[in-house]
Amino acid sequence: MSLTNDVELRELFRQEIGERVGRLIEGARAMASGTVDEEFAGAMFREGHTIKGTSRVMGYEAISRAGQILEARWREVTHREHQGSAELGAALEELCQALLGAIDADPNQGTGELLGALGKVSRVTSAGFNGVEPAEAPEIAGAPVTIDDREGPPAAGLIPGAESPTAPLRRTREDEPAPGLPKGDAADLGGLLNALDTWASQESARVNAANLYRLINTVAAVGVETEGLRTLLLDLADTVAADSDTYQQITRLSNALESVVRSVSAAKSQALTLASAELREITNTFAQLIRYLAKKTDKEIRFELVGDDASVDRQVLERLADPLRQLIVNAIEHGIETADEREESGKARTATLSLRAQVKDHRLEIIIEDDGRGVDWGAVHRTAVRRGLLPPDRDPEQESLRSLLFAPGFSTATQASELVGDGSGLTAVAGAIESLHGSLRFETKPGQGTRISLATPTSRALQDAILVRAAGHEWGIPETAIVDRFDLDDVQIVAAPHRKEMVWMDRRIPIASFAQAVALVEREDPKQVVVLSSPVGPVGLTVPQVIGQQQVAAKELGPLLGGAPHLTGAALLGGGDVVVLVDPSRLAERVRELPLTVDARPVVLVVDDSQGARQVVAAALSSSGFETCVAGSVDEAFDVLDETVVDALVVDFSMPGSDGVELVQRVRAKFGSLPVIMLSGVATEADQARAQDAGVDTYFDKADFREGALAASLRSLVEARSGRFGESA
Repeated sequence: MSLTNDVELRELFRQEIGERVGRLIEGARAMASGTVDEEFAGAMFREGHTIKGTSRVMGYEAISRAGQILEARWREVTHREHQGSAELGAALEELCQALLGAIDADPNQGTGELLGALGKVSRVTSAGFNGVEPAEAPEIAGAPVTIDDREGPPAAGLIPGAESPTAPLRRTREDEPAPGLPKGDAADLGGLLNALDTWASQESARVNAANLYRLINTVAAVGVETEGLRTLLLDLADTVAADSDTYQQITRLSNALESVVRSVSAAKSQALTLASAELREITNTFAQLIRYLAKKTDKEIRFELVGDDASVDRQVLERLADPLRQLIVNAIEHGIETADEREESGKARTATLSLRAQVKDHRLEIIIEDDGRGVDWGAVHRTAVRRGLLPPDRDPEQESLRSLLFAPGFSTATQASELVGDGSGLTAVAGAIESLHGSLRFETKPGQGTRISLATPTSRALQDAILVRAAGHEWGIPETAIVDRFDLDDVQIVAAPHRKEMVWMDRRIPIASFAQAVALVEREDPKQVVVLSSPVGPVGLTVPQVIGQQQVAAKELGPLLGGAPHLTGAALLGGGDVVVLVDPSRLAERVRELPLTVDARPVVLVVDDSQGARQVVAAALSSSGFETCVAGSVDEAFDVLDETVVDALVVDFSMPGSDGVELVQRVRAKFGSLPVIMLSGVATEADQARAQDAGVDTYFDKADFREGALAASLRSLVEARSGRFGESA
């Protein structure tokens, strides 16, 4: 979201930058003369930090990068990592002088003078800092992250009482245990050993963001596996006599594993802390943004910010920054009235806009609320009719109007302005929350205001999921999206046009089976209900079984298995078990549509010795229009083929005993032209040649980057052989 084209806001921004640049120039000259103390350097650090954040809010990325460099250099002086010098002071002054001229240049590129000044600062500092500048880290899973690895001084910023928005690599005092690791843990023999020399525990170091997140993902996966191993040991102990030698050996192994579990848990906690930052890192410029917008729109607004010290994964913060700014702009532009309008309607002249946040049970909850006019549903209806989205002769349900607010390109604004865009704001907000496997609730009361509640996991690497069984598979639903669950017998089902509804919280909401929502056939009777929140309202889903809640290590599906929009990835459960994660918002949309019918589908046999691979491939294909069955070996595959008519096979190359090539040879000898696709992550060119000679129709590397290629190839092969294909999900 860029505000660079707004003339009034640009002038306000120019005025503020001018004031801060003046103070920074004084600081640069003081550095050049050698008269800088720690308190003064801290003040300059805060000036640079504010320029970085405010420029980013306004859309001036080039100036924001310059602010980031100013912040970093003064932070180093504050921590006495660099004493400053006349040469660095002169370079910083030149950089400050170039900032104002960049306001009228390209927001992303700046001016040649600014680029030259940045280069000069880099050259001056390269000898002392090995040429490493704090910079945007590589993109991880679609989310850019910045690792700010040095502790900054307290900063008031724009919010009274706010502290430094930086997220340091925390130093551990010599007399304190590391976070998450209690004193006397077996890892240090009860305190007899030190993990690090004193000097190392008191130092901080720069880290590579990509490597850090790989570490977190690895530790998270190891944690899940150790928990799964502990469960297996407990199950094994129940099968032997308590007085047997085997039981005693299991007990010793279990005790040893407990120590491993504690150590892994401590490592996970510490790794997540390294990648975490406080919410104020993205909210500390909101007061300034609101002050700009209030002045521009001639409105009086009091901003309340609570809980901005909540700490979450930086990748989560990066994805929340633009959505939160968008919601604040929407509240000011569309919701809050002018002071005179409020007074005429009996309200206080000053409106209240609040942002409240808290972290609870691995989830970040944010509420943005205003006491403005609320949504004018009549205006929404008239706009929809004018654009041909709704018929003029029907009084629509509010949920239909609510869904329009989140439709791409929909806006009730009658004319364009600098703040009113193309109507994609709420769509982008909902998309960002979906990408975090979170939930969004939208509530509004005409004349009283609007409340938007967001919930996301605090970490991209780990999240809490509710595991359910439906349609012959296990699935994971992000816990942040589930607002209720209970037995189906306790639900009152009522008839409604085109769908079923249930009574929940004194209201009627749509209800359907989970299997129906993912376009599959249910194989068991539903017994339980989960209620999902979504931007357009809650829905109920029936499932045969709610297995329970578990913290899982989430992974995105590779492109080869992509294509079903309601699938977001897979979760490692430990012991080789994997569940497929679903997008609750997409499921809610499907439930609200007309009843889905599932036609006869081609049957695909998935053969892989990895239980996790079987589960993920089968679930992905099931959600792409196929009926699936699975086997873990060549012999199991032929047992299935003897009992079931299948339309195609997906075969792993590498399996113990007989490999996939032998299976293909036997299939060709017995079933002729039955389509066979082979997958592999380890096959050599010679192995691929063997597979082709055996009669494989198509070969894919498991890391193939083509989106949905496996499902598309299966459709083509089945159609070519039989001339039929069931309706795709």
